[in-house]
Amino acid sequence: MRACLLITSVVLLCCSGLVLADSAEQARLARGEVIIRRVVVPGSEMPEAIVRGVIDAPPARVWAIIDRCAHYPGKLPRVKAARELSRKGNIVVCDVTIDMPFPFSDLRAKTRAVHTVRKGFFRRAWNLIEGDFKHNRGSWTFTPFSANGRRTLAVYRVHALPNTPLPIWLQRKASETTLPNLFKALRKAARVRPKGR
Repeated sequence: MRACLLITSVVLLCCSGLVLADSAEQARLARGEVIIRRVVVPGSEMPEAIVRGVIDAPPARVWAIIDRCAHYPGKLPRVKAARELSRKGNIVVCDVTIDMPFPFSDLRAKTRAVHTVRKGFFRRAWNLIEGDFKHNRGSWTFTPFSANGRRTLAVYRVHALPNTPLPIWLQRKASETTLPNLFKALRKAARVRPKGR
């Protein structure tokens, strides 16, 4: 009996800790923080980045920015050029060029993305077809953050390793700036209402 009570107490403590941690993170997100977590990818020296932040716009409006890759230049940082090569159903092929600082060459990636749209759920998940990367896969996911649906929880996952001589530690350091800037740009773009709405 005592053993059962002890096990139950441990489980309750663990669960309450998870709830508190989740509540604390929700509060940080609500305040506008961009939360970055890195996950080890087996067989790769570059971890996957998982970035979460809240956008003050409905998910459908945020999705409209990411859905059309040809519109990325001028809206998303460091995107020098982008073309939508094909769209068949929910499969979208894009060619994107990333502007790199001197003395590095710009990076190009041709990707195949699966777009998933359901009520209150939007996702773009891509994989590399060809380009200047050893690995390039990731996703954008948008869901309501507030009960009224006027705020969006945006989750960005990316595992990208370019074919450059740039040291891994420097790439990771650079991402500490570029990832928050990506969310800053998305927030700015979402503030602009589409014409006719």
